[in-house]
Amino acid sequence: MQHISSRLIHGQTPQKDATFNRSLKTPIFESASFDFATAEEAENAFTGASEAFAYSRISNPTVTELQNRLKVFSNAEHCLCVASGMAAISNVFLTLCSSGDNIITSQYLFGNTLSFFSKTLRSFGIEARFSNLEQPSSIIENIDDNTRAIFLELPTNPQLIVFDVPAISQIAREKNIPLIVDNTVLTPYLFPCDQHNVDIEIFSNTKFVSGGATSIGGTILVYPSDKWANNPKLEADCQKFGRDAFYKRLFKEIYRNIGACLSPNNAYLQLLGLETLTLRIDRIMDNTLEIARFLQDQPKVETVRYGALENDPGYNLTKQLSQGKAGCLINMALKDKTACFQFMNALEMIRRGTNFCDNKSMIIHPASTIYWDFSREDKQKMCISEGMLRLSVGLEDLSDIKADIEQALSTI
Repeated sequence: MQHISSRLIHGQTPQKDATFNRSLKTPIFESASFDFATAEEAENAFTGASEAFAYSRISNPTVTELQNRLKVFSNAEHCLCVASGMAAISNVFLTLCSSGDNIITSQYLFGNTLSFFSKTLRSFGIEARFSNLEQPSSIIENIDDNTRAIFLELPTNPQLIVFDVPAISQIAREKNIPLIVDNTVLTPYLFPCDQHNVDIEIFSNTKFVSGGATSIGGTILVYPSDKWANNPKLEADCQKFGRDAFYKRLFKEIYRNIGACLSPNNAYLQLLGLETLTLRIDRIMDNTLEIARFLQDQPKVETVRYGALENDPGYNLTKQLSQGKAGCLINMALKDKTACFQFMNALEMIRRGTNFCDNKSMIIHPASTIYWDFSREDKQKMCISEGMLRLSVGLEDLSDIKADIEQALSTI
Protein backbone atom coordinates (compact mmCIF):
# COMPACT_ATOMS: atom_id res chain seq x y z
CA MET A 1 0.00 0.00 0.00
CA GLN A 2 1.51 3.28 -1.11
CA HIS A 3 -1.12 5.93 -0.39
CA ILE A 4 -1.59 7.18 3.15
CA SER A 5 -5.39 6.89 2.91
CA SER A 6 -5.09 3.12 2.38
CA ARG A 7 -2.57 2.72 5.17
CA LEU A 8 -4.74 4.65 7.62
CA ILE A 9 -7.60 2.27 6.91
CA HIS A 10 -5.62 -0.97 7.09
CA GLY A 11 -2.59 -0.14 9.21
CA GLN A 12 0.96 -0.96 8.21
CA THR A 13 -0.07 -4.45 7.06
CA PRO A 14 -3.64 -5.76 6.87
CA GLN A 15 -4.47 -8.35 9.53
CA LYS A 16 -4.66 -11.73 7.79
CA ASP A 17 -4.39 -14.03 10.79
CA ALA A 18 -6.82 -14.98 13.56
CA THR A 19 -6.07 -11.86 15.62
CA PHE A 20 -9.25 -10.54 17.26
CA ASN A 21 -11.19 -13.43 15.64
CA ARG A 22 -10.61 -11.85 12.23
CA SER A 23 -12.67 -8.80 13.17
CA LEU A 24 -12.41 -6.01 10.61
CA LYS A 25 -12.42 -3.44 13.42
CA THR A 26 -10.08 -3.29 16.40
CA PRO A 27 -12.12 -4.28 19.47
CA ILE A 28 -12.60 -1.96 22.44
CA PHE A 29 -10.63 -3.47 25.32
CA GLU A 30 -12.53 -1.88 28.22
CA SER A 31 -10.45 -3.59 30.87
CA ALA A 32 -8.42 -1.99 33.63
CA SER A 33 -5.98 -4.88 33.99
CA PHE A 34 -4.80 -8.00 32.18
CA ASP A 35 -4.04 -11.56 33.27
CA PHE A 36 -0.62 -13.21 33.26
CA ALA A 37 -0.07 -16.91 32.70
CA THR A 38 2.85 -16.93 35.15
CA ALA A 39 4.46 -14.76 37.80
CA GLU A 40 7.50 -14.50 35.53
CA GLU A 41 5.38 -12.96 32.78
CA ALA A 42 4.07 -10.36 35.21
CA GLU A 43 7.61 -9.49 36.27
CA ASN A 44 8.71 -9.11 32.64
CA ALA A 45 5.78 -6.81 31.88
CA PHE A 46 6.51 -4.51 34.82
CA THR A 47 10.27 -4.36 34.27
CA GLY A 48 9.89 -3.67 30.56
CA ALA A 49 11.43 -6.94 29.46
CA SER A 50 8.23 -7.61 27.50
CA GLU A 51 5.52 -5.44 25.97
CA ALA A 52 2.70 -7.44 27.53
CA PHE A 53 -0.31 -5.46 28.69
CA ALA A 54 -0.61 -5.08 32.44
CA TYR A 55 -2.75 -2.05 33.29
CA SER A 56 -4.64 0.30 30.96
CA ARG A 57 -3.22 3.45 32.53
CA ILE A 58 0.10 2.28 31.06
CA SER A 59 -0.93 0.52 27.86
CA ASN A 60 -4.03 -0.97 26.26
CA PRO A 61 -4.51 -2.98 23.04
CA THR A 62 -7.02 -0.56 21.51
CA VAL A 63 -4.87 2.46 22.30
CA THR A 64 -1.76 0.67 21.03
CA GLU A 65 -3.43 0.03 17.67
CA LEU A 66 -4.25 3.75 17.39
CA GLN A 67 -0.64 4.61 18.22
CA ASN A 68 0.64 2.18 15.60
CA ARG A 69 -1.71 3.66 13.01
CA LEU A 70 -0.53 7.20 13.86
CA LYS A 71 3.10 6.14 13.47
CA VAL A 72 2.21 4.97 9.96
CA PHE A 73 0.49 8.34 9.40
CA SER A 74 3.47 10.41 10.50
CA ASN A 75 6.60 8.25 10.01
CA ALA A 76 7.46 9.01 13.63
CA GLU A 77 9.73 6.72 15.63
CA HIS A 78 7.51 6.73 18.71
CA CYS A 79 3.87 7.60 19.37
CA LEU A 80 2.03 8.08 22.65
CA CYS A 81 -1.68 8.89 22.79
CA VAL A 82 -3.00 10.72 25.85
CA ALA A 83 -6.27 12.09 27.21
CA SER A 84 -6.27 15.45 25.37
CA GLY A 85 -4.17 17.85 23.34
CA MET A 86 -3.33 19.77 26.51
CA ALA A 87 -2.29 16.50 28.17
CA ALA A 88 0.13 16.00 25.28
CA ILE A 89 1.64 19.46 25.78
CA SER A 90 1.93 19.13 29.56
CA ASN A 91 3.49 15.65 29.39
CA VAL A 92 6.10 16.81 26.90
CA PHE A 93 7.26 19.87 28.83
CA LEU A 94 7.24 18.16 32.22
CA THR A 95 9.49 15.52 30.67
CA LEU A 96 11.92 18.06 29.20
CA CYS A 97 12.07 20.78 31.85
CA SER A 98 13.15 21.28 35.44
CA SER A 99 13.08 24.32 37.70
CA GLY A 100 15.44 26.97 36.31
CA ASP A 101 14.96 25.90 32.70
CA ASN A 102 13.29 27.94 29.97
CA ILE A 103 11.53 27.43 26.65
CA ILE A 104 11.28 29.68 23.60
CA THR A 105 7.84 30.19 22.13
CA SER A 106 5.58 32.72 20.44
CA GLN A 107 3.05 35.04 22.06
CA TYR A 108 0.57 33.79 19.46
CA LEU A 109 -0.79 30.67 21.14
CA PHE A 110 -4.03 28.87 21.86
CA GLY A 111 -5.42 30.24 25.12
CA ASN A 112 -4.87 27.17 27.32
CA THR A 113 -1.39 26.61 25.91
CA LEU A 114 -0.54 30.21 26.73
CA SER A 115 -1.95 29.79 30.23
CA PHE A 116 0.01 26.57 30.74
CA PHE A 117 3.26 28.26 29.72
CA SER A 118 2.75 31.56 31.55
CA LYS A 119 1.12 30.23 34.73
CA THR A 120 1.45 26.48 35.26
CA LEU A 121 5.06 26.10 34.13
CA ARG A 122 6.02 29.28 35.94
CA SER A 123 4.76 27.77 39.20
CA PHE A 124 7.30 24.96 38.63
CA GLY A 125 10.10 27.49 38.13
CA ILE A 126 10.14 27.08 34.35
CA GLU A 127 10.22 30.26 32.25
CA ALA A 128 8.45 30.71 28.93
CA ARG A 129 10.31 33.31 26.86
CA PHE A 130 7.78 34.77 24.46
CA SER A 131 9.69 35.72 21.36
CA ASN A 132 8.98 37.06 17.89
CA LEU A 133 9.30 33.82 15.95
CA GLU A 134 8.88 35.78 12.72
CA GLN A 135 12.34 37.24 13.41
CA PRO A 136 15.02 34.52 13.83
CA SER A 137 17.26 36.98 15.67
CA SER A 138 14.67 37.18 18.45
CA ILE A 139 14.94 33.43 18.97
CA ILE A 140 18.72 33.49 19.10
CA GLU A 141 18.75 36.38 21.58
CA ASN A 142 16.57 34.44 24.03
CA ILE A 143 18.48 31.15 23.93
CA ASP A 144 20.87 30.30 26.75
CA ASP A 145 22.35 27.17 28.36
CA ASN A 146 19.05 26.43 30.12
CA THR A 147 16.83 26.55 27.02
CA ARG A 148 15.17 23.16 26.63
CA ALA A 149 12.87 23.61 23.61
CA ILE A 150 11.50 25.86 20.89
CA PHE A 151 7.72 25.51 20.54
CA LEU A 152 5.35 26.80 17.86
CA GLU A 153 1.88 26.25 16.46
CA LEU A 154 1.46 25.87 12.70
CA PRO A 155 -0.43 27.97 11.90
CA THR A 156 -1.13 29.88 15.08
CA ASN A 157 -4.64 29.57 16.49
CA PRO A 158 -6.61 31.81 16.01
CA GLN A 159 -4.33 34.45 14.40
CA LEU A 160 -3.33 32.05 11.55
CA ILE A 161 0.24 33.33 11.37
CA VAL A 162 2.55 30.96 9.48
CA PHE A 163 6.12 30.74 10.76
CA ASP A 164 9.20 29.95 8.69
CA VAL A 165 9.73 26.44 10.03
CA PRO A 166 12.88 25.71 7.97
CA ALA A 167 14.58 28.84 9.38
CA ILE A 168 13.52 28.01 12.94
CA SER A 169 14.55 24.36 12.61
CA GLN A 170 17.98 25.47 11.39
CA ILE A 171 18.42 27.52 14.56
CA ALA A 172 17.25 24.55 16.62
CA ARG A 173 19.83 22.31 14.93
CA GLU A 174 22.65 24.81 15.33
CA LYS A 175 21.85 25.34 19.01
CA ASN A 176 21.10 21.64 19.61
CA ILE A 177 17.64 22.43 21.01
CA PRO A 178 14.53 20.30 20.33
CA LEU A 179 11.93 21.83 18.03
CA ILE A 180 8.33 21.06 19.02
CA VAL A 181 5.41 21.75 16.66
CA ASP A 182 1.71 21.74 17.50
CA ASN A 183 0.35 20.40 14.21
CA THR A 184 -3.33 20.24 15.20
CA VAL A 185 -4.60 22.48 12.40
CA LEU A 186 -2.74 20.76 9.56
CA THR A 187 -1.97 17.20 10.80
CA PRO A 188 0.83 15.11 9.24
CA TYR A 189 -1.31 14.80 6.11
CA LEU A 190 -0.78 18.47 5.21
CA PHE A 191 2.45 19.24 7.07
CA PRO A 192 4.83 16.26 7.41
CA CYS A 193 7.03 17.05 10.40
CA ASP A 194 9.47 14.27 9.51
CA GLN A 195 10.50 16.27 6.44
CA HIS A 196 11.20 19.47 8.37
CA ASN A 197 13.58 18.41 11.15
CA VAL A 198 10.92 18.56 13.87
CA ASP A 199 11.87 16.59 16.98
CA ILE A 200 8.46 16.33 18.67
CA GLU A 201 5.03 16.75 17.09
CA ILE A 202 1.89 17.32 19.11
CA PHE A 203 -1.72 17.46 18.02
CA SER A 204 -5.21 17.22 19.40
CA ASN A 205 -6.96 14.04 18.24
CA THR A 206 -10.24 15.79 19.07
CA LYS A 207 -10.04 17.72 15.83
CA PHE A 208 -9.46 16.04 12.46
CA VAL A 209 -8.50 12.61 13.84
CA SER A 210 -11.69 11.97 15.81
CA GLY A 211 -13.83 12.20 12.70
CA GLY A 212 -16.45 14.65 13.81
CA ALA A 213 -15.73 15.65 17.41
CA THR A 214 -16.77 12.28 18.83
CA SER A 215 -14.03 12.11 21.48
CA ILE A 216 -11.24 13.94 23.28
CA GLY A 217 -7.60 12.90 22.85
CA GLY A 218 -4.06 14.00 22.12
CA THR A 219 -0.95 12.59 20.46
CA ILE A 220 2.79 12.94 21.04
CA LEU A 221 4.99 11.90 18.10
CA VAL A 222 8.74 11.61 18.63
CA TYR A 223 11.16 11.70 15.70
CA PRO A 224 14.78 10.45 15.63
CA SER A 225 16.98 12.98 17.44
CA ASP A 226 20.30 13.22 19.26
CA LYS A 227 19.40 16.49 21.00
CA TRP A 228 18.35 14.83 24.26
CA ALA A 229 22.02 14.51 25.24
CA ASN A 230 22.11 18.30 25.64
CA ASN A 231 19.50 18.18 28.42
CA PRO A 232 20.87 17.52 31.94
CA LYS A 233 17.51 16.10 33.04
CA LEU A 234 17.84 13.35 30.43
CA GLU A 235 21.55 12.63 30.94
CA ALA A 236 21.07 9.27 32.65
CA ASP A 237 18.37 8.29 30.16
CA CYS A 238 20.72 9.09 27.26
CA GLN A 239 23.41 6.86 28.70
CA LYS A 240 20.91 4.02 29.00
CA PHE A 241 18.64 4.49 25.99
CA GLY A 242 20.56 6.70 23.54
CA ARG A 243 18.30 8.58 21.13
CA ASP A 244 15.25 6.96 22.77
CA ALA A 245 16.00 8.89 25.98
CA PHE A 246 13.15 11.39 25.75
CA TYR A 247 10.49 8.84 24.89
CA LYS A 248 11.62 6.42 27.61
CA ARG A 249 11.52 9.16 30.27
CA LEU A 250 8.14 10.30 28.99
CA PHE A 251 6.58 6.84 28.87
CA LYS A 252 8.19 5.22 31.89
CA GLU A 253 7.84 8.14 34.31
CA ILE A 254 5.92 11.29 33.41
CA TYR A 255 3.04 9.73 31.47
CA ARG A 256 2.51 6.97 34.04
CA ASN A 257 2.73 9.27 37.03
CA ILE A 258 0.46 12.00 35.67
CA GLY A 259 -2.06 9.39 34.56
CA ALA A 260 -3.55 11.26 31.59
CA CYS A 261 -4.13 8.08 29.60
CA LEU A 262 -6.45 7.85 26.61
CA SER A 263 -9.54 5.70 27.18
CA PRO A 264 -9.97 2.58 25.00
CA ASN A 265 -13.39 3.79 23.85
CA ASN A 266 -11.96 7.12 22.67
CA ALA A 267 -9.12 5.29 20.93
CA TYR A 268 -11.69 3.17 19.09
CA LEU A 269 -13.61 6.25 17.93
CA GLN A 270 -10.39 7.86 16.74
CA LEU A 271 -9.41 4.71 14.84
CA LEU A 272 -12.73 5.02 13.01
CA GLY A 273 -11.96 8.68 12.34
CA LEU A 274 -8.60 7.85 10.77
CA GLU A 275 -10.31 5.75 8.10
CA THR A 276 -11.97 8.81 6.55
CA LEU A 277 -9.43 11.46 7.57
CA THR A 278 -7.88 12.20 4.17
CA LEU A 279 -11.28 12.26 2.49
CA ARG A 280 -12.61 14.75 5.05
CA ILE A 281 -9.53 16.97 4.97
CA ASP A 282 -9.53 17.16 1.16
CA ARG A 283 -13.20 18.21 1.09
CA ILE A 284 -12.80 20.70 3.93
CA MET A 285 -9.74 22.29 2.26
CA ASP A 286 -11.80 22.91 -0.87
CA ASN A 287 -14.68 24.33 1.15
CA THR A 288 -12.49 26.57 3.29
CA LEU A 289 -10.66 28.20 0.40
CA GLU A 290 -13.93 28.95 -1.34
CA ILE A 291 -15.46 30.42 1.82
CA ALA A 292 -12.35 32.55 2.43
CA ARG A 293 -12.64 33.98 -1.08
CA PHE A 294 -16.36 34.51 -0.57
CA LEU A 295 -15.75 36.43 2.67
CA GLN A 296 -13.24 38.70 0.94
CA ASP A 297 -16.06 39.91 -1.29
CA GLN A 298 -18.37 40.79 1.60
CA PRO A 299 -18.33 44.57 2.34
CA LYS A 300 -19.11 44.08 6.03
CA VAL A 301 -16.12 41.79 6.54
CA GLU A 302 -13.15 44.04 7.23
CA THR A 303 -10.30 41.51 7.00
CA VAL A 304 -9.82 37.83 6.16
CA ARG A 305 -6.76 35.78 7.13
CA TYR A 306 -6.26 32.42 5.45
CA GLY A 307 -2.87 31.15 4.32
CA ALA A 308 -4.10 29.79 0.97
CA LEU A 309 -5.28 33.23 -0.18
CA GLU A 310 -2.79 34.82 -2.57
CA ASN A 311 -2.86 38.14 -0.72
CA ASP A 312 -2.33 36.58 2.72
CA PRO A 313 1.02 37.31 4.43
CA GLY A 314 1.51 33.57 4.96
CA TYR A 315 0.74 32.54 1.39
CA ASN A 316 4.30 31.78 0.23
CA LEU A 317 5.13 29.83 3.38
CA THR A 318 1.86 27.91 3.08
CA LYS A 319 2.83 26.91 -0.46
CA GLN A 320 6.28 25.88 0.74
CA LEU A 321 5.28 23.98 3.87
CA SER A 322 1.90 22.42 3.11
CA GLN A 323 1.43 22.50 -0.66
CA GLY A 324 -0.82 25.55 -0.39
CA LYS A 325 -3.22 23.84 2.02
CA ALA A 326 -3.94 26.08 5.02
CA GLY A 327 -6.32 24.06 7.19
CA CYS A 328 -9.97 24.60 8.08
CA LEU A 329 -9.72 27.85 10.09
CA ILE A 330 -10.48 31.34 8.78
CA ASN A 331 -9.71 34.47 10.79
CA MET A 332 -12.33 37.09 9.85
CA ALA A 333 -12.93 40.50 11.38
CA LEU A 334 -16.09 42.55 11.64
CA LYS A 335 -16.45 46.11 12.92
CA ASP A 336 -16.59 45.34 16.65
CA LYS A 337 -17.85 42.92 19.29
CA THR A 338 -21.46 44.02 18.83
CA ALA A 339 -21.32 43.23 15.10
CA CYS A 340 -19.70 39.86 15.85
CA PHE A 341 -22.41 38.88 18.31
CA GLN A 342 -25.18 40.03 15.97
CA PHE A 343 -23.67 37.99 13.16
CA MET A 344 -23.16 34.89 15.31
CA ASN A 345 -26.66 35.03 16.76
CA ALA A 346 -28.18 35.25 13.28
CA LEU A 347 -26.45 32.13 11.97
CA GLU A 348 -28.88 29.27 11.40
CA MET A 349 -26.69 26.34 10.31
CA ILE A 350 -23.15 27.25 11.42
CA ARG A 351 -22.77 26.29 15.07
CA ARG A 352 -21.53 28.54 17.86
CA GLY A 353 -18.89 26.35 19.50
CA THR A 354 -15.24 26.09 20.47
CA ASN A 355 -14.17 23.03 18.49
CA PHE A 356 -12.63 23.13 15.01
CA CYS A 357 -11.74 20.67 12.24
CA ASP A 358 -15.24 19.34 12.84
CA ASN A 359 -17.62 17.95 10.22
CA LYS A 360 -19.89 20.84 11.18
CA SER A 361 -18.95 24.46 10.47
CA MET A 362 -18.40 26.28 13.77
CA ILE A 363 -17.67 29.84 14.84
CA ILE A 364 -16.43 31.51 18.02
CA HIS A 365 -15.53 34.97 19.28
CA PRO A 366 -12.07 34.36 20.81
CA ALA A 367 -11.79 37.60 22.82
CA SER A 368 -14.87 36.83 24.92
CA THR A 369 -14.37 33.07 25.24
CA ILE A 370 -10.95 31.42 24.90
CA TYR A 371 -9.15 34.62 25.98
CA TRP A 372 -11.82 36.07 28.27
CA ASP A 373 -9.50 36.23 31.32
CA PHE A 374 -6.61 37.99 29.58
CA SER A 375 -6.23 41.74 29.93
CA ARG A 376 -6.97 44.12 27.06
CA GLU A 377 -3.23 44.80 26.78
CA ASP A 378 -2.39 41.10 26.59
CA LYS A 379 -5.05 40.54 23.95
CA GLN A 380 -3.60 43.36 21.87
CA LYS A 381 -0.13 41.80 22.09
CA MET A 382 -1.61 38.50 20.89
CA CYS A 383 -3.59 40.19 18.07
CA ILE A 384 -6.90 39.13 19.63
CA SER A 385 -9.26 41.95 18.72
CA GLU A 386 -12.89 42.47 19.75
CA GLY A 387 -13.85 42.23 16.07
CA MET A 388 -12.13 38.89 15.42
CA LEU A 389 -14.08 35.74 14.68
CA ARG A 390 -12.64 32.26 14.18
CA LEU A 391 -14.60 30.30 11.60
CA SER A 392 -14.00 26.57 11.22
CA VAL A 393 -15.38 25.39 7.90
CA GLY A 394 -16.97 21.94 7.79
CA LEU A 395 -18.23 19.41 5.30
CA GLU A 396 -21.59 20.96 4.48
CA ASP A 397 -22.49 21.91 0.94
CA LEU A 398 -20.80 25.16 -0.06
CA SER A 399 -24.05 26.78 -1.11
CA ASP A 400 -25.53 26.24 2.34
CA ILE A 401 -22.48 27.67 4.13
CA LYS A 402 -22.47 30.74 1.89
CA ALA A 403 -26.21 31.26 2.26
CA ASP A 404 -25.99 31.12 6.07
CA ILE A 405 -23.10 33.61 6.18
CA GLU A 406 -24.83 35.92 3.72
CA GLN A 407 -28.12 36.05 5.60
CA ALA A 408 -26.37 36.55 8.94
CA LEU A 409 -24.26 39.42 7.57
CA SER A 410 -27.43 41.10 6.33
CA THR A 411 -28.61 41.48 9.93
CA ILE A 412 -25.66 43.67 10.96
